[in-house]
Amino acid sequence: MQCDPETTVLSRGKVLLGGSPLRFVTLSAAGGGVWEALLAGRPVGEAGPGAGALARRLVEAGLAHPVPPAPSPGRAVDVTAVIPVRDHARGLGRLIAALAGRCAEVIVVDDGSTDGTGETAAAAGAKVLRHERPLGPAAARLAGAAAATTPLVLFCDADVLPPNPDWFGLLLGHLADPAVGAVAPRVASPVPPGARAGLLARYESARSPLDLGPRPAGVRPGSRVSYAPSAALLIRRELAAFDPAMRYGEDVDLIWRIVGAGWSVRYEPAAVVHHRPRADWAGWARQRFGYGSSAGPLAARHPGPLRPAGQAAAVAAAALAIAAAPASSPAGGRPLARPGNPAKRALSSVGAPPPRRRVPHRREVSGAVAAVTVGRGAVTAVRLARRLAAAPRPNRLAWVMVIAGRRYALEAAADNIRRGWWPALAWSRPGRLVVAVSVAVPAARDWWVTRPDVGVLPYTLLRFADDAAYSLGVWWGCARAWTARPLLPAGRLPAGGRRGGRPGARG
Repeated sequence: MQCDPETTVLSRGKVLLGGSPLRFVTLSAAGGGVWEALLAGRPVGEAGPGAGALARRLVEAGLAHPVPPAPSPGRAVDVTAVIPVRDHARGLGRLIAALAGRCAEVIVVDDGSTDGTGETAAAAGAKVLRHERPLGPAAARLAGAAAATTPLVLFCDADVLPPNPDWFGLLLGHLADPAVGAVAPRVASPVPPGARAGLLARYESARSPLDLGPRPAGVRPGSRVSYAPSAALLIRRELAAFDPAMRYGEDVDLIWRIVGAGWSVRYEPAAVVHHRPRADWAGWARQRFGYGSSAGPLAARHPGPLRPAGQAAAVAAAALAIAAAPASSPAGGRPLARPGNPAKRALSSVGAPPPRRRVPHRREVSGAVAAVTVGRGAVTAVRLARRLAAAPRPNRLAWVMVIAGRRYALEAAADNIRRGWWPALAWSRPGRLVVAVSVAVPAARDWWVTRPDVGVLPYTLLRFADDAAYSLGVWWGCARAWTARPLLPAGRLPAGGRRGGRPGARG
């Protein structure tokens, strides 16, 4: 077992703070000893009494992650590889050969191709199933899973590059746990070696919607990693029940249904496959738009996870109020509108000027918002400290949790503005200012942290174009599904947030 990098260990290992959503766990003296033994690499069965239950609890909370056993060489006789494909004959033979060396069987589902894809797959030694007309990737995966005879199925898209030999065994190790229903590797889009790649390839290598990052995680709605793409996914065959009615977001829907049924789903970034990104800007924009369009159909099936958090909406409203306030205000303030009564209007025209009121300027509004935020934070910290009385230094712990919650609320607000609300905000000057800040600040921070092979200005503009295309897809999908759920805030923000990328759906 390994500790999550963002888990804070307090009181000499007796209190753990972290996870997604954010939580704290107090360990007994015996539990602290088990925790130290697990971190030292002891197997669960040898770490002490109750180690299995404690390990399960910590993994489900996101405070720690299981370490799968070392990969074993050779073929996995209990895995069938399924490749759904349409018009992608080029390079398919190499992928089939790579998978055939590790899986019991390779099934290619030709979803109405017209370029000889089926013939190429058959020549490479795969079993070929053909749909005479395209039925979509979900239907193709269903057909492949139905034809498999092994207990496990590996779904692999045709544009996944032949992977290195280690990734497959790492995924299999997670499914040795009977509670795990599926596991996904990291799907990266590295810059091709050799000549300098174009701007699109360099941006995709840093910001692919399929790349969920370098940290392991449990996959579930509302957590840091809330979905797993089916571009590469190892799953128990009886759980591979994609909804063929969904063109986009079918993998998100499947993962959420599996988790809802009580299974665990893992994301294992130590296992890496490479994915070819879109070849041109038009295809790139269509992909992002399509991912966003799944928000409406997903909201109809899963009403809760796609809704923006109420705290994020409150932060966005506060930012809009600050942006709408005048930069400065004269000492006398702005005049009130003249009274509506004609007699009063006549009097005011010959007598004293109408009363004036002072309009708060931006600095005052910002100070008021900050005061309210600090005040609410203090109240929350006091309440939390009472609940954490059994923990060491409860006041400090309460403030750590409050500050973390405010940080996640800010990040969620910026994410929802960029990927959902910006078309409604862009009609006013204050709204455009809020949108600009929500685009520029997170992009500059990410650029500084990750240092992609793209300049900061092009990276910021491309991120906005990325989010804008996704957001337009969200609005389109909501209109087609006759729902506004993905755009309307509700509930509390689950501290710990969600990885930027696809808010529920791909993208």
